[in-house]
Amino acid sequence: MSNQNSVMDRAMVSEQGGGPDAPDTDYESALRRIQQLPNERLKAAVVDAQHRINRYSAELTLLVAELDDRALPELDEGLTTPRWLQSHLLLSPAEASGTLKTAHALKWMPTITTQALSGDVAPRSLSMLAQARDRHPGDFVLHESIFGDISTYLSARDLRRAIGHWEQQVDYVAALADVRHLDSQRRFTHNQTYDGQWSASGTFTAEGGHIVNTAINAICDPTNLSDDDRTSAQRRADAVVEISRFWLDHNQDAMTRSGEKPHITVTVDFDVLRGALAELPEIDGSSVDPNTIRRLTCDAGIIPMVLGSEAEPLDVGRKTRTIPAAMRRALEHRDHGCTWDGCTAPMSWCDAHHIVHWANGGSTSLENTTLLCRRHHTATHEQDRAPP
Repeated sequence: MSNQNSVMDRAMVSEQGGGPDAPDTDYESALRRIQQLPNERLKAAVVDAQHRINRYSAELTLLVAELDDRALPELDEGLTTPRWLQSHLLLSPAEASGTLKTAHALKWMPTITTQALSGDVAPRSLSMLAQARDRHPGDFVLHESIFGDISTYLSARDLRRAIGHWEQQVDYVAALADVRHLDSQRRFTHNQTYDGQWSASGTFTAEGGHIVNTAINAICDPTNLSDDDRTSAQRRADAVVEISRFWLDHNQDAMTRSGEKPHITVTVDFDVLRGALAELPEIDGSSVDPNTIRRLTCDAGIIPMVLGSEAEPLDVGRKTRTIPAAMRRALEHRDHGCTWDGCTAPMSWCDAHHIVHWANGGSTSLENTTLLCRRHHTATHEQDRAPP
């Protein structure tokens, strides 16, 4: 690159108050200078900035190694080096520990360190190489020059794969054990928050993650999402719900306690369901939008329950199916999928929608029902939009 000044050199230029590489000290000046760059120089500046970040990161790592070798954090402040890095550089515990481990590994990777100081190796790649060296120090020294070369043009993802293949060659048993350990770390948690929402997090195996990702992406296919104003995160959240609903609707073996099919308990005043009373219905004790309940009851198993003045159950009726299975099959044969104009969602994604809701006197008949995908079914209830 044209500018190979070190961190210390640039700091001296800055302190002296000028020079071609002196950084802008305020947002307006930096923005004005950037906006004046011609297109080609702007692209070159972006690449150069990343190279400088790479160089500075490598220099920082070497400085940390020397700092630790001199035991300055312990001698001056009574802190371990990771604690000192957390305090002075505001790093997380994991970042501080990782930086120190990489710093000490660089001493044994002269070829890669030289590449990093030239700005050709990204910080993440440098960290992965240091970890590989720590796991297989004897074998790594024999192949360091190769890693020094490929680390200058492989992305972090591809470099990780290259390291993985190399580790299989030098120690297959250990590589297999690592994969099995990663698989054992799979987890999924979902908990209801105080406001009634649900929070979820998880870690999947490589296979499981690809399956989940493929399923979610299939439902979020842009060809079925024209004029969709949801964020990407909202589309993915809705996709998980849709996948779960599809499984419950189509798996005849799904059972919960007492051998009963899975169900959701909804508490709603009939006048609320008809839209004649301003009150929020509940799902398992959490308040929800009345239009959500109207959408759910378009095509659901309904169990009438009479409540007393203290909300105690007085009588529980027999479950009735709003849309019989035979009528659902007839709807699918007639509509083939979502009937919203321009929507190509398949029938497996669709709900059976009452054009005139049954709570308002609408009949459960082919003439009064139509297939709508979840997004457009929601639009008819929550946005009061009729299918075009």
